Amino acid sequence: MKKSTRRATTVGIGTLLAVGAIGAPQAQALDVWVNPGHSKSGKSYVHAARAAFTAKGDRFTVYDDAKDGYQPVVTIFATKADGRGISGSYWYDKGGKTHGTILHKNLKEGSKVKFRLCMSNGRNQFACGKYRTTTA
Repeated sequence: MKKSTRRATTVGIGTLLAVGAIGAPQAQALDVWVNPGHSKSGKSYVHAARAAFTAKGDRFTVYDDAKDGYQPVVTIFATKADGRGISGSYWYDKGGKTHGTILHKNLKEGSKVKFRLCMSNGRNQFACGKYRTTTA
């Protein structure tokens, strides 16, 4: 086989593999982030906590970034893989430790995920950020 024929064959196979990999639907590995907002008195809690959703693995990661005595609360609306809905809030009391707490959910591929982050004093939620919507 001539060198030019081998090169053309190699390029053709490489192109087919690349197109096949690109064309295959896969969950995005991009994180969608949320932060809490401001209290009614106007105090900002934007830097007190943060949460991310990663579609690959259906994973929520919550960070408590401030030693302020408050806990971040993530509220989630989504659809599980079996078709049942999720509608709930999850509290995280890490005392200002910034390492993430991970919450795994088995969500229906392609379904809508809506979530936001608030702060809590143990009983009440406040300083809620805006809801973000993404795809599982």
